[in-house]
Amino acid sequence: MEKRIQKRIREYRKERGLTLRQLAEKAGCTPSYISQVEKELTLPSLSMVGRLAAALNIPVIDLFSDISDADQSNWHLRKADRKIINYPDGKVSSQLLVTRIATKRMEPLISAISPGGSSDETEEITHPIGTEEFVLVIKGEINFSINDKEIRLREGDTLNFDGTLPHRWVNNGKKTAEVLFVFSPPIW
Repeated sequence: MEKRIQKRIREYRKERGLTLRQLAEKAGCTPSYISQVEKELTLPSLSMVGRLAAALNIPVIDLFSDISDADQSNWHLRKADRKIINYPDGKVSSQLLVTRIATKRMEPLISAISPGGSSDETEEITHPIGTEEFVLVIKGEINFSINDKEIRLREGDTLNFDGTLPHRWVNNGKKTAEVLFVFSPPIW
């Protein structure tokens, strides 16, 4: 079983010699919040996970699983070997569709989004400058909010937008949605 995100945050913080206060300042939160996260008293939002990863200078994916860059020449990835990212709320599960190659310029993943599952329950997401995001709904439907504009995507619909714009998605339906996301450059 994978280590919990909270334990990984603590491990990376200590590995980098950061105090709770230093990490909190870099991530834009309080030291007591970091302490609560590390003690597994609270789950950080996906947005906060992104801010903590940035503050720790690591890819977000490193907080979700033990992905190794050991084999840089393996470009072929079988379905059974895909790395899985489970969101903290348990309502979203994503599979990385490529191996972790340092030179890759895009990052595709398929997400299974249960009813009520969302990108973040409390905050909109913004990605680093230069990020482009592509979305294809394979099955079901999801609602997107981009820069306060609401868009309902149904099976077969696509969306392409500047990932720096504040955005959020949610499955308000009664069935699990399956969605292909492609980020360029990679964000995980």
